[in-house]
Amino acid sequence: MNDIVDKDLKHLGDLALELGVSNARVIDAKAVVVDERTRLKCQVPVCDDYGVNLMCPPNVMSVVEFAGIISKYRSVLLLQLNCHIPRDMKSMIERETGPLSNLYQNKTFITSYQKSFTRARKRLHEIVHKIESAAFEKGFIFAAGFIAGSCRLCTECVTPDSDEPCRYPFQARPSMEAMGIDVTQTAANAGLPFDTSPKDRAVFNGLILVR
Repeated sequence: MNDIVDKDLKHLGDLALELGVSNARVIDAKAVVVDERTRLKCQVPVCDDYGVNLMCPPNVMSVVEFAGIISKYRSVLLLQLNCHIPRDMKSMIERETGPLSNLYQNKTFITSYQKSFTRARKRLHEIVHKIESAAFEKGFIFAAGFIAGSCRLCTECVTPDSDEPCRYPFQARPSMEAMGIDVTQTAANAGLPFDTSPKDRAVFNGLILVR
């Protein structure tokens, strides 16, 4: 039975690589680090999506509740998608003499960011969803996927206090960070570390709880 499960898990990792991720690694669920300080960074400094995006805090379950849920899993699949930092973005970052947050007021920078990074995050979101579905079809009925950064299926998310439901309820997913996962340490535990101050590439991480 374990051989069959291991074969299925390997298939999911191989499928993710075929779909375009840079790295795919099956790891023990205990290697996933859940830390309430990760959620703190959604508020300090406050993220633009905090309280606005349905897939972001405080509109998702608490870190404590999620930690209890993940303790019931044995295996997870960590995915990484590498995205090279465009030359124009690097030049603007190097020239910026004030806080880097100033760049988010620069239309040229935002355009380049959306063209590269937002596209990569959406691609990873799509792959996470496909792998989650493939896992379910293989009998992992509690498979659940988490993406990198805020959900970007819509240009503007439905506000939590509106009467309008999520436009993509079967595709929308919260991020690893939103659930309190320390992405940096979890990736290191999986043998897939990355620079937290990216130099030439950004590394976006996604996760599927499998079994």
